[in-house]
Amino acid sequence: MVVKLKSENPNYPDLSDDQQYFVLGIEADEYRILNDLGKPYLYDSTLFDALESTQPGDWITEFGEDGERYSYPAPLNDPGFFEDFFDHEPAQVSIFWHLVNQRLAQAT
Repeated sequence: MVVKLKSENPNYPDLSDDQQYFVLGIEADEYRILNDLGKPYLYDSTLFDALESTQPGDWITEFGEDGERYSYPAPLNDPGFFEDFFDHEPAQVSIFWHLVNQRLAQAT
């Protein structure tokens, strides 16, 4: 999935309106993308227009009690994965960047 910010938003200085972003996953209907600072943060999906809306085939999708969507590739789908990533746990950091580099290489 590839998205683009609909318009510049002062509440999100870490996003650019002229930049395309790969969606790394969806959590409670929010997109996890690498922002302009290289951080994989969650953002409200309504901030973006989809340029390529096809979900990768290797994503695991689940729905919460209120119908909210959770979709990640299997290596990022473990509960607590991003908490460990942001705590700089070596295994999660390695898995994350390996997957991101793999996806970017496929995109070129």
